[in-house]
Amino acid sequence: MCFNGFEMKNTNIAEIIGLIKNGTPVLTVNTRLSRYLHTAFDLQMKAQGYLSWQTPVIMPLSSWIDRLWEEGSPDEPLLSSTRAKALWEKVISNDKNLEGLLVGGGVAQSAQDAYAIINEYEISLPESDFYLTEEAKALKKWAKAYDDELKRLGFIDRLSLPKRLTRLAEAGSLNLPQELLLAGFDEITPRVSDFLKTLEAKGVRIEYALSNTEKDLDLKCSGQLTVRPFEDEATEAVQAARWVRSIYKPGLKVGIIVPELNRYRDLIIREFSAELTPSFVMPWVEGKDAFNISLGVALYHEPLVKSALNILAIGERAEDIGKISPVLMSPYFSGKGFLLFASIDARIKEDNCLKASLFDIRGRLREHKEAKVFDAWISELKESRKKEFPSAWAVSFSRFLKKLGWLEGVKLSSREYQALKSWNRLLEELASLDEVLGRISRSEASAKLTSLSLDSIHQRETAECDIQVLGLLEAAGISFDKVWIMGCHEYALPRQPSPNPFIPLYLQKTYDIPHSTHERELKFAKNSLKRIFDSSPEIQVSYPLRSEGKEQQISPLLKGLGSEDATVILGSGRIKDLLRKENRLEEADDVILIPVGQDELKSISGGTTIIKNQSLCPFKAFAEHRLFARAIATPVLGLDNMERGSITHEAMKLFWEEVKDSEKLKELSQSGRMDPYIKDLAERILKEARIAPPLSTRFIEIERERLESLLKDWIATELKRGQGFKVKFIEVKKTIEVEGLTINGRIDRVDTLEDGREIILDYKSGDINKADWLTERPKEPQLLIYSLIGKYDAISFARISPGDCKFVGISRDEGMLPDVKSLEGDKALKKKLEGIEGWDDLMEFWKSTVESLARQFLAGVAVIDPNGDLKGQKSPCVYCELKILCRVAETDMAEAKEDGQDE
Repeated sequence: MCFNGFEMKNTNIAEIIGLIKNGTPVLTVNTRLSRYLHTAFDLQMKAQGYLSWQTPVIMPLSSWIDRLWEEGSPDEPLLSSTRAKALWEKVISNDKNLEGLLVGGGVAQSAQDAYAIINEYEISLPESDFYLTEEAKALKKWAKAYDDELKRLGFIDRLSLPKRLTRLAEAGSLNLPQELLLAGFDEITPRVSDFLKTLEAKGVRIEYALSNTEKDLDLKCSGQLTVRPFEDEATEAVQAARWVRSIYKPGLKVGIIVPELNRYRDLIIREFSAELTPSFVMPWVEGKDAFNISLGVALYHEPLVKSALNILAIGERAEDIGKISPVLMSPYFSGKGFLLFASIDARIKEDNCLKASLFDIRGRLREHKEAKVFDAWISELKESRKKEFPSAWAVSFSRFLKKLGWLEGVKLSSREYQALKSWNRLLEELASLDEVLGRISRSEASAKLTSLSLDSIHQRETAECDIQVLGLLEAAGISFDKVWIMGCHEYALPRQPSPNPFIPLYLQKTYDIPHSTHERELKFAKNSLKRIFDSSPEIQVSYPLRSEGKEQQISPLLKGLGSEDATVILGSGRIKDLLRKENRLEEADDVILIPVGQDELKSISGGTTIIKNQSLCPFKAFAEHRLFARAIATPVLGLDNMERGSITHEAMKLFWEEVKDSEKLKELSQSGRMDPYIKDLAERILKEARIAPPLSTRFIEIERERLESLLKDWIATELKRGQGFKVKFIEVKKTIEVEGLTINGRIDRVDTLEDGREIILDYKSGDINKADWLTERPKEPQLLIYSLIGKYDAISFARISPGDCKFVGISRDEGMLPDVKSLEGDKALKKKLEGIEGWDDLMEFWKSTVESLARQFLAGVAVIDPNGDLKGQKSPCVYCELKILCRVAETDMAEAKEDGQDE
């Protein structure tokens, strides 16, 4: 059989081990296959009784080429991949034709990839630009500039090594082996192929193994093949994990092969860890990995590394709170001062600060001992305003982090220790860029370090596992006892072509460049599937029926192969599922009460919200008013709903303080002075409002228009009132004693009608349901509480909402407020009332309801019991910020309380 001009024979694993034992170097298509063959060789030697043996030469072909060059003691140093990427970025940034344009790092990467392709495939771009696209013209110019820079710096690019080694081999200057075995290659680029032919001409015998070179593949699976369709990707990952757990025995080699591993990676880690190593949910437990995944992640995403980068990214000026907060909350930085820094972070957010500086934080720390950290930080930044070489910045960054106490007192796990080693290597890479970048500023050095971390793929070192999760390329040459191929839908196998934009498409077609055409992708998909089919006697193939709202079918390459099995594996290995299955949740027959003591009673605050929360959920009232638990605020640009509500309240207060009654209201309306008055009022309110951070003039104008429109809508509602009235109280504070609980409240407004009857009003902007007042656990009990201290003839919410302004309440008599029916006249309400004959009975019912809730709170009733009394309203759990504290979801209460809604 012929392969790239070489004679090839099919060599199996046993024969490969034999060649390795005889000293034949084995060069693989990737690092994963090298590890696999190393392990297989070591196991074979142990099985044959050897106690020690010489380390065999098994490595990727690219690494062997690098070694040959190093052994040749060349005069010209090799340009590292880090330097090459930085040099490409520099060349492109220096292009005067791109001045004023935002050019991302992806452009440099694509151009560098194109440069690699034209070198590896010996492609010559036409001398005339007439046949070139604008992108190809740019590549041609950049490639020349890059080559010129290489000469100026005295480096050589790794891409030129095969040609240079060819010349050295022809001159007899290389120490060549007698024999080579290349494993896992389906194709070899022309440049490397020429080099290998030169080696053969010099007497090196080259053999190939574990390769697939058939041109017209007829896909067949000689073993057992089962096709499994699933609802979505998440279900697919869960089922694959459960399948592994159900079939695995020590020593069984299981391969999970994923064409779109980038897409599935996080999902697989989550679901496989939950099923195969359930203890992974406990961060303090560091156990052995049950599976190994071939695809690493950018070093930037390692928490330890990101912590250092976040610190270095902070400058002297105010930074977005999104940059400051991760630093203050990082366990790698804050150490013993974690609670202090967390409280500073919370206060900054509560002040709605979108930006904060080191000076702001230093000021908040005052005389605390931790302030010296920020003193040192500020001092360091002031001393770092000059431009320096990257190597100087690398040393400076390392010393600076140590001075700040980064990682001080932190006990590193194995994963964190590996991340720290990678971080140190990253600093070394930065230090290597002196010749390429020259002198740069501190912020530029920090940005370059971040860019390097995004380009650096971090793969944790783990012991060899029986269960391997691999991409299509990484699976080359590896054999398994059982295989599951995930994500085999029509858009993944074969995938859509993605030709390089900098090389003319006709050239990519001519040279059959990878990913350039549909035919090329089809060939790759067939080769990959054929290799996988040959690697195991049992194959499972799965695909999601839907993804991102799009329906999918199985890959056309797999249609008609094997038998379909839609069986769902029900058994779960997750800790929480096992606990539920075995009913191991602790249950207590008696409610443990923690009554409020006299000393504690003095410190309890919250006004009517105490009763409201006790009604919504007793645990919520206990946590917020006795444990002082609350969510951390999220700063927002402009006004949040609470601030808008406060401004609306203030506007209503000022309006009625000046207008006072219905007679003046009608006079303003009929005289045509209402609109100018409201406009002036809105301007005054927003001018006096304390808005942080300060808003732009245009934003204030938009808010003024919104407030003006809202006030006009509400005044139109007030003008519909049939009886004249005077405003008796506005925003009056009241202290109410309920069963020994002191409630400090504020009544929005009390009106007195011409006949002396009184109406109490409470402004609201959200949804309101007055039927809620007729339950023993009202969700909005404010007006019920205020009804205890006055003889009111109507209570009502004043719903002030754009396009939906109205009164929502109950009255003793008809006609007291527009659209508000009397207790006797509201037939729908009457059906819900039992034992309530009149207005006085209703007042007594409300008094009993409020007193009952107050007694429960004081008695220490704190059960997790979300209020679901009123049908059609959402459970309090939906908007509650304490779910992580009460863990209501783990008791399955949320689902029952929300009538099927997914919590």
